[in-house]
Amino acid sequence: MAKKPKQTEEVVTAEQPVVMAIKGFNADLTCTPNGGPKFQYAVGETYTHDGKVVACKSGFHAITGHPLAVFKYYAPAGSVFHSVGLSGSMHTDDDEKTAAEILKVGAQIGMSDLVKEAVKWVTDRATVEEGGHATGYQGAASATGTRGAASATG
Repeated sequence: MAKKPKQTEEVVTAEQPVVMAIKGFNADLTCTPNGGPKFQYAVGETYTHDGKVVACKSGFHAITGHPLAVFKYYAPAGSVFHSVGLSGSMHTDDDEKTAAEILKVGAQIGMSDLVKEAVKWVTDRATVEEGGHATGYQGAASATGTRGAASATG
């Protein structure tokens, strides 16, 4: 029988920052870490990993990059998604998925929440470049590679 992750009563303090992330689960709130045995989770509970934390190998994993990257690991149909708090020792290997020593399971989030988070993630990283863009009644054209695109409105 699979060993259940250790639940803790630990309170995360200001010295131990919490990184908010998105975690996918099977519909029954289980997950299968790294192809190993299934673990059962519960909303509001905190879990602690014993041992070294290495992304894609050990620790509790969640998405800290683009929110829709969670679909690489859990299909939209038949899965549930929750906000989680990660803390303690952490390791990120690809700017998308982070492994953590401590995971607290938060509220379930739906598809519309995931889409809103994805839009926020993109707009938070968008920058306005000076010059070279259309304003008012002007159109814009751009070309990359062997193809181009042009549009005009107004």
